[in-house]
Amino acid sequence: MIKTTLLKIGLSEKETDLYLLIMKHKEIRASEISKIRGESRTHVYDTINKLLEKSLITYVVKNNVKFFKTTTPEKLLDYLKEKEAKIKEEEKEILKIIPEIKKIKESIEKEETKIEIYEGKEGLKTVMNDILREGKDLVTWGATTKVEEYLPDFFIRKYLNERKRRKIRAKQLFTEFYGVLKSPLSENRKLPKEFASPTTTAVYGNKVSIWLWMEVPKVILIENKDLANSYRKHFDLMWRSLNQSH
Repeated sequence: MIKTTLLKIGLSEKETDLYLLIMKHKEIRASEISKIRGESRTHVYDTINKLLEKSLITYVVKNNVKFFKTTTPEKLLDYLKEKEAKIKEEEKEILKIIPEIKKIKESIEKEETKIEIYEGKEGLKTVMNDILREGKDLVTWGATTKVEEYLPDFFIRKYLNERKRRKIRAKQLFTEFYGVLKSPLSENRKLPKEFASPTTTAVYGNKVSIWLWMEVPKVILIENKDLANSYRKHFDLMWRSLNQSH
C-alpha cells in the first residue's frame, strides 16, 4: 500500500525502495544500505541524493560518518504540493508556447498535400461526416446521387438534416435529379448527358474528394488549399455556363 502510493506520487522504483528501507531503520549508513541492496555505494548515493533533494530523508553526522533517516511523513504531502505547484507553473509556460507551435504546424501543413483513401460504405459515411465537421459550403459534380445506391435513406436524411442545422450550403451539377439528396440548402443545375461521369467530385474547405462508384466504393480525399481552389474555379466555370437551374 505504501509503496504503491509512493510510486503514484512520482517517486521512482529505486527511490521508493530506498525510502522504505531507510524508514525501517532508526538510522542507517550508506555502506549498510549498499550491502543490503547489493548495489555499489555510488549507485546508492545517487538515489540518496534524489531523496535528499525531495526532503524525504535527512542525516546526522557521527564521527565523520553520515547516518540517514526518513523525515516526518508530512514531508510527503509537502513534496506533492511542491510538485503540483511546479506542474501548474509548467502548464502556464506550455500555454504560452502553444500558439507559436500551432503557427509552425499550420505553416508546415499548408505546404503539404495529404492524401487518404476510404473504402466501402463506412468509408462513404466517414467522408460525409467529415463534410459536416468541416462545416464549409461544398460544390459537387458528376454522379452525385449515386450515394443513394450504397447508403440507406435514414443515414442520408440524417446527413442532410445535420447539414441544414449547420447551414452548410451546396451547389450541385449532375445529369439526373431524384431521391433524398434534394435539399433546401442545395442549388442544383443540370449537366448535359454527355457529361455524365461514373465518379463524383466534391470540394469543401481545403479538401477535394473523388468518389469512385465501384462494387466496393472508394473515396480519395486530398487536402491541399491550392488544389481545392483550382477545382472550385473549374466548377464555377461549369456552373456559370449552365443557365438551367433546378
